[in-house]
Amino acid sequence: MEEDKLVTIATFSYAPEMGLVRSKLESEGIECFVKDELASQTYIYNAIGGIKLQVRESDAERAAKIVNEMGVFQEPATRSSRLNAFDRVSRRVPLLGSLNLAVRFLAFLILIAVVLVLIYILTVL
Repeated sequence: MEEDKLVTIATFSYAPEMGLVRSKLESEGIECFVKDELASQTYIYNAIGGIKLQVRESDAERAAKIVNEMGVFQEPATRSSRLNAFDRVSRRVPLLGSLNLAVRFLAFLILIAVVLVLIYILTVL
């Protein structure tokens, strides 16, 4: 039987954050592996992309879902922190939370535009 390869499902800047997620996944029966944890104790850990939490490929989808439900999932540092914050908050909005980030952002912009138009109409009348 071929062994599953490891997949990185989340990256962290700090070991305590990673430990919290790891504990949750392991309590759900998902074996976890940590890459670059010791490097986080040095000055170069951001250069290597932080601490990587990995699971077996066969558990990756379920693990990612659990991490997303926890609300602490961090994408690799290619997105701005404001976009990450918007992603975390908007993911919890009913009906919108399951949509793609770009669609959620577009829906948010449309909602703001509608509210501004309504405010304008109400102040003119």
